[in-house]
Amino acid sequence: MKLFYQLFGYIFLGMIILLGVDEYLSFQAEISQYEADMVANAVQNGKSISGMIAHVWNQNGEKRAREFIADASESGNIKIRWVWLDEILKDLTSIEINKEYRKNLIKGEIVSLKKNNTSGTLMRYTYVPVDIKHSRKGVLELSQLLIPLQQYTDRMLKRAIIVFSLLALVCGTILYIFINIKIRLPLNKLMQHVKRIGMGDFTTSLAVKGNGELADLAETMNDMCSRLLIAKGKIKYENDVRIETLEQLRHSERLSTFGLLSADIAHEIGTPLNVIDGRAKMIINEDLNTKEIQNCAAIIKTQAEKITSFIRQLLDYARRPKGHISEHNITSLLKQVFQLLQPMANKQHVSFNLTIEDKTDDSIDADSTQISQVLVNLLMNSVHAMPDGGKIAVNISNKKLQPPKTASKEKKSYLRVQIADEGTGIPREDLKHIFTPFFTTKNIGEGTGLGLSISQGIIEEHGGWIEVESEELRGACFTIVLPLSEHPK
Repeated sequence: MKLFYQLFGYIFLGMIILLGVDEYLSFQAEISQYEADMVANAVQNGKSISGMIAHVWNQNGEKRAREFIADASESGNIKIRWVWLDEILKDLTSIEINKEYRKNLIKGEIVSLKKNNTSGTLMRYTYVPVDIKHSRKGVLELSQLLIPLQQYTDRMLKRAIIVFSLLALVCGTILYIFINIKIRLPLNKLMQHVKRIGMGDFTTSLAVKGNGELADLAETMNDMCSRLLIAKGKIKYENDVRIETLEQLRHSERLSTFGLLSADIAHEIGTPLNVIDGRAKMIINEDLNTKEIQNCAAIIKTQAEKITSFIRQLLDYARRPKGHISEHNITSLLKQVFQLLQPMANKQHVSFNLTIEDKTDDSIDADSTQISQVLVNLLMNSVHAMPDGGKIAVNISNKKLQPPKTASKEKKSYLRVQIADEGTGIPREDLKHIFTPFFTTKNIGEGTGLGLSISQGIIEEHGGWIEVESEELRGACFTIVLPLSEHPK
């Protein structure tokens, strides 16, 4: 979990920095205090013996005072010797020493500084003025090796590293356990819950222990799931109602088309009925031999089958579809529609011309009844657009196309059906409205204005789209684009 490790890393790093700064400051303070104690000890010793040295010097002379200094130096850890002030000032002038030290020595103040001795060892020197009755001023020089300071520094450094490591380990462990229990595990539960919500599962509830923000978030998500579950049921109900209404509209459009087709088919079956009536009268009224009777019966049977075929096609078209998606051949569906519309086309002196380009795959996964309704609507519009007769050219081909209204520029193979007529065409101002429900340019009783709108909805439900091109008085061309079958025969 990236967030967990990032959060732990940042907090742990911040904690390490704080501990490191604290240990560093503590270390510096300890070292400074130790060094200050060294200086204080030297100053105290210097002050203690400076008075005695001055008394001995003034009473017993320089020699006795120097002997006393030698005895004091041998008995303690601090080396003490007598130096003349002018000599020490000259010595300090030869090295880079802060001028303040020289000024303080001249004023008779105690001065403590660090410098290398003659062998190059760094030492601390403390100079304590001594009040003697002499023309030259003298001071006591107390020298201390800094090796104990270095040893103390090493011990403190090791101690700081050990304390820092232990604190970092303990705090890191506690922080890891705390974040893991309080943040990581609840977040994992929330993520899993969100994934289930994303997959449409709103029934499960999530429980996060505690009273923090994550527990509040879990409660909010549970409440959201309850609301989504209610909304899902409402949407399903509304969607079912919408689909039912849409199916009723489509069925109403089919029935409207059925009414238009039935008149032409009624006229078309008039001739077979007359033939049947005439042959039946011949059998009843005339004295026919057996062969002539059989011939009349065969003619009656042929004409009855022709009528039955017309009626069956008309009823199949008017019947409400079951909404079953399966693999179909668009060429076969077109030929069935041609037979259904042939009486109307004959009446209008219109002919159908079907062409299929070489190596065309015409298999689609579709609801055959709905696709047939689309083809009937488009072909009927083309027939009505040619009151003086003409030809309707239908072309089937495969084309690599880019779907409209998508950001992807990838082209895929589609089945393309072009229906071009030689009719009056569509006015330019009407082109943008032709797929609008209830928009029609036909006379009252010739159409509902739902045909193209329903056709567009059916094709889009099948993953395709409809394009239209038209020039007034030069005909129109409707192009149906549908995805090819995923498992063509």
